[in-house]
Amino acid sequence: MKKAALAKEKIFDAAVFLFNAKGYAETSIRDIASRAGANIATISYYFNGKEGLLEYSFITFFEPYLETLEEQVEKLEEKGAVQCLKDTIQGLMEFQHTHFHLTRFVLREVSIERQIVRELMSTYLMKERYLLQKILRYGMEKGELRRVSPGMCIIQLRSLMTMPFLNSIYTSEVWNVHLQDRFYFEKYKEQLYDWVDAFLVNKKSGSPNT
Repeated sequence: MKKAALAKEKIFDAAVFLFNAKGYAETSIRDIASRAGANIATISYYFNGKEGLLEYSFITFFEPYLETLEEQVEKLEEKGAVQCLKDTIQGLMEFQHTHFHLTRFVLREVSIERQIVRELMSTYLMKERYLLQKILRYGMEKGELRRVSPGMCIIQLRSLMTMPFLNSIYTSEVWNVHLQDRFYFEKYKEQLYDWVDAFLVNKKSGSPNT
C-alpha cells in the first residue's frame, strides 16, 4: 500500500476509535491528529475536517453493505428467497463483525438527528429497504415465504442484526455475550437463521428449510 494511502487509513482508524471512545461531538481534530501521528493540515487534505470524516465513515460502511444486498438480489432466481435471505444475513453480519468499531459508530450516528445524516441516509437506507423488499416480495410471490408486511419484517430483521453491535455494552455486560468472539458470533447468526425459518418460511408450501 502506498504511503499516502497508509496515512489516510491511519487517520480514519484513529477517528473511528476516538468517535467510539469519546463520541463524535467530544472528539476534536487535534485528538485525531495526535492519535494518528498526523498534522491537522493532512486531515483537512484527505477528509476536509471532522464532518468529512463522518461522511467518509458512512460511505465506507454502507457501500460494501449495499453491495452485499445487491449480490443476493441478482441471485434470487438461482437460489430462491430463503437462501438469499440467509446469505444476506451471513454477508451483512460478517461485514459488521469484521468492522466492529466502525459498525458501532455508524449505527449510533444514524440514530442522531443531523442534516448530514438525513442527506446521506435518505439515499442509503432507502436503497437498503428497496433491496430487502425485493427479496421478501419475490419469496412471497413464489410461495417460499409467508405473506407478511415487508416493512415490519425489515424493521425486525434490521433490529436483530444491529442490536448487539449498537448495544454492545448491554449485550456483553448483561448477557455475557461478546460478538467480537467468533464463537458467540456464529451462535448469534444461527439464531437469525432460526428466526427466518420460524417466522418467514411458508411451511404450507413444502419449501425445505435451507
